[in-house]
Amino acid sequence: MTVINVGLIGLGTVGTGLVRIFHENGSLVENKLGFSLRLKKIAVKDISKAREIPLGKSVLTDKAREILDDPDIDIVVELVGGENPAKEFIISALNKGKSVVTANKLILAKHGKELFEIADKNAVDIGFEASVAGTIPIVRALEEGLAANKIEKIVAIVNGTTNYILTRMTQTFKTFDEALKEAQELGFAEADPSMDIKGNDSAYKLAILSMLAFGMKILPEDVFTEGITGVTPEHIERANSFGYVIKLIAVAESFNGKVSCRVHPVFLEAKHPLSAVQNEFNAIYVVGNAAGETMYYGRGAGQMPTASAVMSDVIELAERHFRDCKKKDCPSRVMETKTRSLFWREKSILPADEVFNKYYLCFPIVDQPGVIGKITTILGVHGISISAVKATIVDKSKNRGLVEIFTHSVREGTVKKALAEITGLSMLTESIFFYRIIE
Repeated sequence: MTVINVGLIGLGTVGTGLVRIFHENGSLVENKLGFSLRLKKIAVKDISKAREIPLGKSVLTDKAREILDDPDIDIVVELVGGENPAKEFIISALNKGKSVVTANKLILAKHGKELFEIADKNAVDIGFEASVAGTIPIVRALEEGLAANKIEKIVAIVNGTTNYILTRMTQTFKTFDEALKEAQELGFAEADPSMDIKGNDSAYKLAILSMLAFGMKILPEDVFTEGITGVTPEHIERANSFGYVIKLIAVAESFNGKVSCRVHPVFLEAKHPLSAVQNEFNAIYVVGNAAGETMYYGRGAGQMPTASAVMSDVIELAERHFRDCKKKDCPSRVMETKTRSLFWREKSILPADEVFNKYYLCFPIVDQPGVIGKITTILGVHGISISAVKATIVDKSKNRGLVEIFTHSVREGTVKKALAEITGLSMLTESIFFYRIIE
């Protein structure tokens, strides 16, 4: 029976999950494929360290070069994480004629175009299903299932940590800090959660999804990014009272040939399919001009869900290698690459200030005559059309009130200019807060 050899660099949480899949489901995979997948060598920092799964000494090495230089290894799985030396490992493997599987969203978002060009030059490929949304097969959906579509919009929840925090704040009225602490205690948030709560993790993933959907070299810095650290129980209460929930949403959409990519909290209408995505789960809502609306749902992180996505790439690349060997009688170990291009358009990014949204605006005010008129006059001068206004007395003894305004669709830069002008007035008791609206 034909054997396809795999080398693994990195035996952390996901790497251990991948080894478990090889041990527990290896025969199942072999029966489905008709050939054998063999995990030949694993590179780790410390060979003597105790492992969750017993591994023979001959399998382990503390030298990644033993995998990269081994002519019998067909596929290299990089699960080191971070930028370096992971990037060097990937480039070395590609230049050695080996295809690579990675879950490294940082490297793909920052260096994807360079790496894919190296892969094309060496007639090999890169599998990266696990880099976005864990076990959800969104990469294959965009590359294959929706390949005949012009993608019009992606609206996604792609960070389980922030979704868990916002879910708990909504369900239990916890503060942000309380919900974050709970998420950390349960293992849904890192000790340093800044990449998640500031929106950067979602921005990396959106850059990858946008690359696939729109054929552009989109970098993390092209993604307008805001996190959830400013979300309060009051904001969530206000959203709920009007039939919305607050979610951290990643949005990419096409406007007349330009692409807008942004990550920020939104007022999401309660009847939107993404509003029901709770806790650590992820979901991606995609609109194609032929397929219409589709949605993909599942666990966005975790040892086994991510390892499952990694293994799916290993299987796909192994099948391609096996077919190529049958056609060429295996004259070499170089794999047949995909011919489809990931980049077919010049990059054209629409700045966030040029995007049109509906908005919820909240003004904590001194309750006195003429205040509402001043606010609405300034909005009107800037051409902002109002769809609804609600005024509430918050504390009569202190003359404090609240003015809440919903707008029709308007350019973001226009809203920011109007809010800056209103902020300069003396009638506010606290800072204005606002949310974009997705219906």
